[in-house]
Amino acid sequence: MRCGWLRKPTRRSSAEPRTHLKTPQPAPATAITLALIASLLWASSFIYIEIGLADLEPISFAALRYLIGAVCLLGYWVLTGASRIRTVTGSNTLLVVMLGVVLYAAVPALQFIGLDQTEAVTFNFVFQAGIPLVLALSAGVILREPTAGREWIGVGLVMGGAWAFFPVAPTGADARGVILAVLAAIFIGGSNLMQRRILRGGGASALEVTALSMTIGAIMLAGIALVIEDAPRLTPRLIVLLLVLGVINTAIAFFIWHHAIQTLRALHIGVIASTQLIFVPIMARWLLDESFGLEQTLGSVLVLLGIAVVNYTRDQASARATPVATPDDVTRRA
Repeated sequence: MRCGWLRKPTRRSSAEPRTHLKTPQPAPATAITLALIASLLWASSFIYIEIGLADLEPISFAALRYLIGAVCLLGYWVLTGASRIRTVTGSNTLLVVMLGVVLYAAVPALQFIGLDQTEAVTFNFVFQAGIPLVLALSAGVILREPTAGREWIGVGLVMGGAWAFFPVAPTGADARGVILAVLAAIFIGGSNLMQRRILRGGGASALEVTALSMTIGAIMLAGIALVIEDAPRLTPRLIVLLLVLGVINTAIAFFIWHHAIQTLRALHIGVIASTQLIFVPIMARWLLDESFGLEQTLGSVLVLLGIAVVNYTRDQASARATPVATPDDVTRRA
């Protein structure tokens, strides 16, 4: 007769995928840093896109960028063995599909077409300034994360900084680009809410969510490009540009963004994304020799103040109080 404590534990077959593995969340300071790095990378994308649109049609350009990013993430997901651990299950599956359609198909299409219609700074202004407002209006209803009074002050500072940064409203031929930027802001706000809902609590892997949803969106963009645009002619310069956009500004940036959003609230990470209002004009002056005057300086200060107010509200501590799984917790869930 064998004692119970001497019995060998039942081993799970290596071929059997495990589900619902709790993934560790980054600390708040780490999450803010990761979100800022992603925002900086995306700001540089506006410059690269403006350069590439001189030789590529917008949908084909977007499709190539996200196909490269998706291949990188899928390769990393498979090679590291992470694909054997399934974390996207049940209702999250539909949300991941929707995320791919919205974030990696609709938003890139609107961005690339819009940037083909108007200047990068104008599009970026409308796009970034609208995101915090969309999140503030919708996060409380969808995610039950009501926007506190101090957070509204921060949003107001961001919006005021945006208007100070770009005091002249676009008119005439720029109107179509502005409309596309408004639509992109609405879609990106919705995608942030979907990402937050999928990743909140650490139940889903940021890598799996990013890889799968980006693949879905990239395939959709490629299909549309094949139907409505001519085949792109790639030069060595365009190939380098696409690799930078696809690997660094897409695969790496979206992966760390999804990792950060596990800890940060939807409104907070949306306001951090608005720092592109600062990064884009600075890069435009450095790379494209564009001006950066008093209004831009004032707008930068207001945006930074708004970010500080939103990220240090008194209710932030309780919003981030979701416990991180311990090794014992992971073992019990495996």
